[in-house]
Amino acid sequence: MKGSGRDFSFLIGGQVVSVFGAAVLKFALSLYVLDLTGRADVFGTLLALSIIPGVILAPFGGAVADRFNRRNLMVIFDFCSFLLITVFYLFLRAGQVSIMAIGITITMLTLVSSLYQPTVRASIPALVAREKLARANGLTGGVAALSNLAGPVVGGVLYNFIGLESVILIGAIAFLLSAIMEMFIRLPFTRQDTNEGMVALIRNDMRQG
Repeated sequence: MKGSGRDFSFLIGGQVVSVFGAAVLKFALSLYVLDLTGRADVFGTLLALSIIPGVILAPFGGAVADRFNRRNLMVIFDFCSFLLITVFYLFLRAGQVSIMAIGITITMLTLVSSLYQPTVRASIPALVAREKLARANGLTGGVAALSNLAGPVVGGVLYNFIGLESVILIGAIAFLLSAIMEMFIRLPFTRQDTNEGMVALIRNDMRQG
């Protein structure tokens, strides 16, 4: 049984927050480092940290999405992002944020996004009818592409007008609301019985892919 239009809308809403929100936050954090250090090489290194992990982890994310409850995965990923950004916000308010801490935060946001996006794509066939599948896939792909393009622009504008603390706080709230929203997605899941360990299963899935 396919999910309702509401379920797919929640899926897209969560994707917008997770992918677009992460892009906004990563660029705003990179600009903050540029303001602190005035060094373009450090700025460029942090931007690279927001790209490289995604390339490496994309196959792993697909293997994980095939073996676990995808709705629960999306909730966990958004909640992890919420916790990560909340902790960073508290350190920022206390004036205890270092360049290394910013680099770790950017890298962790990228890791979560890299696992989140394959989970969204793997969930689509269970939520839409076959004749609407191409359109749904196109929509999710468009959201991801637009997020990567518009996220840095919006991140730069928000950083300039409201400052990093406000951007971080808004991001944390958005991730939390997204996790709560995704709890209500009705996404079918059938557990696959196997005698292999989870690490072996994921490794075999990645090898086959």
